[in-house]
Amino acid sequence: MLAASANSHAIDLSAAAGLMYFDYEETEDGISLNHETGFIPGISIAVSHLYHSVDHSFEFSAFGGEVNYDGHTQDLQPHQTTTEQSIYRLQYRLSWSLESTDADLYGKVYWQQWDRDIQPNNGVLGLFERYQWWSIEAGVEVPLMRKDRQNLLLELGMLTTLYGTIMVDLSDVGYGEPVLDLGNGIGFSGELKYEIEQTNNSGLEFGIQFRTWEFGRSNTLNIANGFALCGQEICSIREPDSKTIQTTLYASYIHHF
Repeated sequence: MLAASANSHAIDLSAAAGLMYFDYEETEDGISLNHETGFIPGISIAVSHLYHSVDHSFEFSAFGGEVNYDGHTQDLQPHQTTTEQSIYRLQYRLSWSLESTDADLYGKVYWQQWDRDIQPNNGVLGLFERYQWWSIEAGVEVPLMRKDRQNLLLELGMLTTLYGTIMVDLSDVGYGEPVLDLGNGIGFSGELKYEIEQTNNSGLEFGIQFRTWEFGRSNTLNIANGFALCGQEICSIREPDSKTIQTTLYASYIHHF
């Protein structure tokens, strides 16, 4: 979800509640290894400041909950369980109007952390992973409707992921917490939002946000412990290709200063 635009106010503060449909899939040579889907709730807070016709905003959001996991074990046996998800994002956004048009250009830089805790089930061990990465996004926002104190806006953009890492917690089986480098990927984003100015000092915003991106296959890392968990003392691990889709419905209250 996005900070409210500051079209006629110096500073806006906003708080939002949202519900995200989380869709994540890992693949190897086009074959699905696991698929995680479900709804998770979240909140965000943001501050926006209009300075010399450029809108600067900072936003923090957090989502968390349980989704379904449908995949396979290491020996390719079907395996179903649940996954505890925690997603944190810290974002900076700037936007400015195009001359002689109603459209705005925008750019975003955001840092994200995703904690993925696959739960044990049916005798199969669980697994905790922590992903961290940066994203850069750019796009355009166009008005579909401007009427009285109401606006309907559409935002479309492209993004790229950078400097991604994944920590795999294998300490319970003696392999420590190895860190892999994720391959960079590209993605797309879109948002449809409806703004209502209630008074000169407050407003509401309702919207749906869509974001999708891919991570490339990680590097391969050799790990070792003192006993042969996987048939030998030295094992190799890597993260496969993956695709994430996040669709979020949200409602936000904005206060103008």
